[in-house]
Amino acid sequence: MRHRRHARAIAAAGLAWAAFTATGCMTKTIRTPVFEENFVEVYLRHQERMGSAVDAGFSHPVTVAPVRITNMLARIEVRKEGDKERQPAIPTNHLYPVGEGISRALAKADPTQEVVVMAKERKRSMGIFTQDFLTSLLVWAQDDKLYIKIGQLDSPLSKNPNDRIPEPKRDEIVGKSRVVPSEGINAENVQLVSANWRDPLFKDSGVISVRAGGKVVRRTVLMDSGEESSIPAAPQTGAPVPPEGLSPEALRALADLEDERRRGQVTEADYQSKRRQILAGETPAASP
Repeated sequence: MRHRRHARAIAAAGLAWAAFTATGCMTKTIRTPVFEENFVEVYLRHQERMGSAVDAGFSHPVTVAPVRITNMLARIEVRKEGDKERQPAIPTNHLYPVGEGISRALAKADPTQEVVVMAKERKRSMGIFTQDFLTSLLVWAQDDKLYIKIGQLDSPLSKNPNDRIPEPKRDEIVGKSRVVPSEGINAENVQLVSANWRDPLFKDSGVISVRAGGKVVRRTVLMDSGEESSIPAAPQTGAPVPPEGLSPEALRALADLEDERRRGQVTEADYQSKRRQILAGETPAASP
């Protein structure tokens, strides 16, 4: 009899737990897509408990110009265990689209949402074999500081389509790379950096530049010696980086115009004309 009562109690507890889970009382993760371009995906992520978003205390939304974010990203360098040389954390050809995506996501986020960046690059070896590599970031704003948590760094992805692609987490250390402090970039821990995004340093950092033809050039410090070298990157095919000092309204108008361009809703001539109007502080005519 005692065993039967015990079994009934366990069954009742199981039913209660099932009911508890079915009512949505368990914590679940919600993802909201924001930006996708050139193998760069940026989305917002937050936790929900009992049907309500969990407040993480972030200072969102916040408007940070894409050029500032791009210059911050360009200054983040890491050193792998056993290596003397620093290397960029974010591949150069991803800098502009990642900066644009983070800027849009921060402007749309609320205090519960963090920004997730998943940037893939397909590499070819021996002329026939291809392999996808992932660089992932987690970004959030707290007061005047922007925090950037390093996840995967140019890590090979499984070729099995059923394998889950790893997302970055705030409390997780991935691999053995360590961030290296640099001017304007503070190391909070081995894979977390922070920067004052209002710092004039990020208005024009001098770390990256665009040459004629759209070629991106990145200046990288080597081996802590102060020696610099120019590393050319693939031609930039994403949206042009807006100049510093634009109003939030102008930044949103540029973002909307870029969306229309990607969807083929405006001709290249109309796009260039409207972009010049926005940069000049005018309101362009609506697309038909």
